[in-house]
Amino acid sequence: MAGIGIVGAGISGLTLALRLQQLGVATTLYCENDADTVRKGRLPATVARMGHTQDRERELGSAHYRDPGCLMSRARLSIKGEPPLEFTANVAQPFHAVDLRLLLPAFMDDYAARGGEIVVSGTAPDAAQVDRWSARHELVVVAAGRRSVTELFPRDAGRSPYDRPQRLLAAGLYRGLELGTLFSYNISGGAGEFFCAPMMTREGIVSALLVEAIPGGPLEPVTRAPWNEVGATLLGLLREHAPRLAEVADPAAFELLGPDDLLQGAVTPTVRRPVAELPSGRVALAVGDAWIVNDPITGQGANLGSRCAWIAAEAIAAGGPYDAAFAAAAAERMWEAGRPVTDWTNAFLQPPPEHVVKLLVAAAGRQDVADLVLSLFSDPPYAWRLLSSPEEIARIVDGGGQPLYDRD
Repeated sequence: MAGIGIVGAGISGLTLALRLQQLGVATTLYCENDADTVRKGRLPATVARMGHTQDRERELGSAHYRDPGCLMSRARLSIKGEPPLEFTANVAQPFHAVDLRLLLPAFMDDYAARGGEIVVSGTAPDAAQVDRWSARHELVVVAAGRRSVTELFPRDAGRSPYDRPQRLLAAGLYRGLELGTLFSYNISGGAGEFFCAPMMTREGIVSALLVEAIPGGPLEPVTRAPWNEVGATLLGLLREHAPRLAEVADPAAFELLGPDDLLQGAVTPTVRRPVAELPSGRVALAVGDAWIVNDPITGQGANLGSRCAWIAAEAIAAGGPYDAAFAAAAAERMWEAGRPVTDWTNAFLQPPPEHVVKLLVAAAGRQDVADLVLSLFSDPPYAWRLLSSPEEIARIVDGGGQPLYDRD
């Protein structure tokens, strides 16, 4: 058998492939499209990668597109109101935003240049195809695949509190919106959220803007507007619901880059069972989006995928046998990282509790609290421990007492 088979060439699959390659473990990467097809394709998502994710990429020797213009050293949160509640903070480790149509092919090229084998299927594999591939390998890890995921890894109801989307989404790349190196997070109560970041793309640095619309609310029209009407629709919504972003939008220049630079839809937050027995009796392990799909409201998808792929790589490199017991143990280690992200993200989809509101009000008046709040995006375990603890928040807001928890 030829080492480990990896199905899916997103952040998780490629991080796993590159890390195992670095650790001397033979791998084969199975993907639906080759690097050139990905480069020329539609926008798959808008992603900001946090400091820990970038550290892993540097350790892999795969740090790409480090233009200062897409490295965000500051972040601002603005909540609509009269007056608005807002604050700006410096970010210790800059956020980094690169179009995945650039970043993923760069990772694929790194993997191939270092001797990695890439098999392009041309279609989304089903469970039977994954099973056929598994005959070559000691273990198959599934990181993506629309058909194979639903067939192999059923929803874990105990870890998936929602059975429908909590937000409708519109992610796009725009001209005419100048933020500099600022990450902007805007909330309009009862309507939804806007996230905006400078992103390196095929046309240079532009603004990536994600709209999270509460179903049935006033932001929903932009999630279903035709691509050539999205710009005008969105500009009107910014004026009403995200005035800070509207201030830096040039009405004469604001527009979507093109029809391939828009992604509209919705996700149902879902955790799947991570271990599957294939029809042949061999075992498959799920990572990344094949295992956990969270709403992008906390910006953790790619970051969690990178983290869990790293954990899986370390477990695999330690040696087999790669049986069901191995896969279950690896999944438990990954869930230690995945659970706080999932709990935090699911909680953010609901109105904030009183103690979180108090923290945000304090942040608007104290720079140390503002820096703490916006640093949470880079530290999900601490974020959830803090935000789920009224006692810890009270200590911070009151400015006295010792923290209940240490930062990771």
